[in-house]
Amino acid sequence: MEQVSKEWVQVALGITSGMSNTERFTQLLSTVNQTLKSDASALLLFKDQQFVPLAINGLSHDVLGRRFDIQQHPRLEVIARAGDVVRFPADSDLADPYDGLIPNHDDELKVHACIGLPLMQEDRLIGALTIDAFDPERFDRLSNNSLRMISALASSSLNTALLQEKLEKSTGFTPPENRSLKMASEVVDIIGQSAGIATLKQHIGVVANTDLSVLIMGETGVGKELVAKSIHHQSDRADKPMIYLNCAALPESVAESELFGHVKGAFTGAISNRRGKFELADGGTLFLDEIGELSLPLQAKLLRALQYGDIQRVGDEKNIKVDVRIIAATNRIMPEEVVAERFRADLYHRLSVFPITVPPLRERDKDVVLLAGFFAERCAAKLGGATIRLDAQVLRMIQSYSWRGNVRELEHAINRAAVLARAESVDELLLLLPHHFNFAKPGALSTRSGVDGTRGDSVVTDTCMDKAATYPLDDELDFAAYCELGLKEALDQFQSALVAKVYNTNKQNLSQTARDLKVNPGNLHRLMKRLQLK
Repeated sequence: MEQVSKEWVQVALGITSGMSNTERFTQLLSTVNQTLKSDASALLLFKDQQFVPLAINGLSHDVLGRRFDIQQHPRLEVIARAGDVVRFPADSDLADPYDGLIPNHDDELKVHACIGLPLMQEDRLIGALTIDAFDPERFDRLSNNSLRMISALASSSLNTALLQEKLEKSTGFTPPENRSLKMASEVVDIIGQSAGIATLKQHIGVVANTDLSVLIMGETGVGKELVAKSIHHQSDRADKPMIYLNCAALPESVAESELFGHVKGAFTGAISNRRGKFELADGGTLFLDEIGELSLPLQAKLLRALQYGDIQRVGDEKNIKVDVRIIAATNRIMPEEVVAERFRADLYHRLSVFPITVPPLRERDKDVVLLAGFFAERCAAKLGGATIRLDAQVLRMIQSYSWRGNVRELEHAINRAAVLARAESVDELLLLLPHHFNFAKPGALSTRSGVDGTRGDSVVTDTCMDKAATYPLDDELDFAAYCELGLKEALDQFQSALVAKVYNTNKQNLSQTARDLKVNPGNLHRLMKRLQLK
């Protein structure tokens, strides 16, 4: 350590300098790897019984998206409870959380040197520094006192960043380079480091502590509800309830009662007084999901509640004063809905005081890798503590795939792949390979975007051959793609694909196609005309 003291002096000076958190953490891990000749290191924040990676060196990029629950990772639990230097023997029975997560190494790397340094501040655990080397004897000559010095520097570096974040929160401004730590330490964690997500996080931080109405827009599956929760949890109303209402699932007959409540005897079945969502959210936040599906009569009543801050239960003449912050979400292009007179212009302007657009996954650069790591770690816990690793080719494929179902589709794809990998695996290390995924073929289920990037209607061609190419039927259906459509459209597309495939296989012989599909030839002919296959 004495021969490389200059590097550590630079780390110490960086703690009190104007260096950004990213630069400070990067310098720390770089110095650790250089001076200790280690092969991988990670700086982790401790929150909610989890270790959250803030910076890594020598590990796969998807590690930054993972959240390591100490109950699922015994080595990390040992570090969390130790209070001092932890050295794990090369033959330790405790699984390493980074097994299989070191790039360019196909072996599991289970035999190596591993050190864990708990990072303490006033006897409180704030994080950890993990250091790994392929050589099991790499750290044998390193004294515990030297490691304690490194731990002290890392603790000071992390604590400085946390204090800086606290100061920035009080002023309401967080520099872009420090936002990764800010979001990692918040209750609702939005995974991502792309420019679009940085802008989204900035907008959330700006509007959270106001009472302004927020309209969250974006395609299906981008995480609009997560954004709403983040706004609520960062607001002054965080200790009050956030009430959820899906407007698309509201039957017209009970919609008004769901929103505003009713009194006993107001209608058949109203056997007692009942509070609506507005009253339940009093003092807190009401999240109106799929607001674009609300009927016009109910839009008028909602507008009145927003304008005057009071409501009337169905069947009651008494006004009830409520203090509710409204957050709404939609996957529709609202200006077009207003022009088409499917949504009231005055309500739209009342709701969109502060509009927020959530970017689709295809516009989020390498965020897909972080999210894949996040979902892999969460899925591993569901599968009983297995370690899930993503093959390098899979990482390339998921970055180039269009993800029309966005984050939701990615999560389903990771879960499905993990289950398939588990069926093939003989141990607890699950390697997700390309054949575990059901990526749509190029051109399959093509879409055209609306003005704000939301999914438009599926591109439908005129010929039977084109239909078969547009909606392919493989050995397994791409459910993730079909489920983004409405039921009728999905059924039509499935019928188009099936009929077109059988029809072309039979060289466009209608009678043989009808026999294969077990339908009447006349009915098949009419179906093909309706589906524009003839």
